[in-house]
Amino acid sequence: MDRKRARPLRLGALPAAAGLLAALLVAVTAPPVSARPAAGMDPGKLYWIFYKEDIERINHFDPSIVQQLAAGPGTYALTRSAHGPRLPAGVIPVENFFSAASIQQAISSGQIFPGVQAVAEDPEDWRATPMPERLTPIRYMERFAASASARGLMPILVPARDLMRVKDAACGQTPSQTISQAYVSCGIPQAAAGARMFVIQSAAVETNLPALRQLIAQASAQARKANPKVIVLATLSAAPNGTAVPTSALTAAAKAMMPYVEGFEMNSEPENDHEVVSFFHALGLP
Repeated sequence: MDRKRARPLRLGALPAAAGLLAALLVAVTAPPVSARPAAGMDPGKLYWIFYKEDIERINHFDPSIVQQLAAGPGTYALTRSAHGPRLPAGVIPVENFFSAASIQQAISSGQIFPGVQAVAEDPEDWRATPMPERLTPIRYMERFAASASARGLMPILVPARDLMRVKDAACGQTPSQTISQAYVSCGIPQAAAGARMFVIQSAAVETNLPALRQLIAQASAQARKANPKVIVLATLSAAPNGTAVPTSALTAAAKAMMPYVEGFEMNSEPENDHEVVSFFHALGLP
């Protein structure tokens, strides 16, 4: 998990006290990889994913930022409940799940949130994702995407790199690999074959630019080979691995990834909102 803390988003539908295994990466030297042409650094032309509470805080801090992002190709909010305050205008709600089993249960019981048109799966090495799905994650992400599509919902996949550290998994990290190298060699991005969006959880290595570029370049290429139409995003955090970073670090990471992605999933905490707002200002939003 690349976020500062785990955030179960479906109330009453997940096991309690989900465990979280932090994913750390040491520096690696990136080999030359052909890049996808950059879309530019205009944030209003990118796709964005936030947690609902994060984008609400940013909207309170500076509504013009959210207005301009929402006017772009797609700005999404991962929601924890069918209730609560309405999202800012133009922001698209996404119901989040942690397994194929959970969306299948929600569909069969008619419990998909009303009005939701997109769903995300965030499988991790934690109890919220059943062990069979941790052992063979690609198979179950494909099932998630198929279940969502059959229901007319847009599937978004956000697999964690810590799946590479699950004991006795079908494929995992070897002693000679970093966790990111295992993520690519095990073919996790190939699950993008049935998805509309695929998010690379990259925030844990965003301050190590060579390692970041290697992960994003290789994972995005693999995802697009599996599905040329998939929209690839990457995670950005104002506090990767729990340590706050300055706006300049966020901007440098975003620029390093821009040749390979069409947008970002932005993770923040209340104490880091100022850096996130400053980040958007640095990208040209007023």
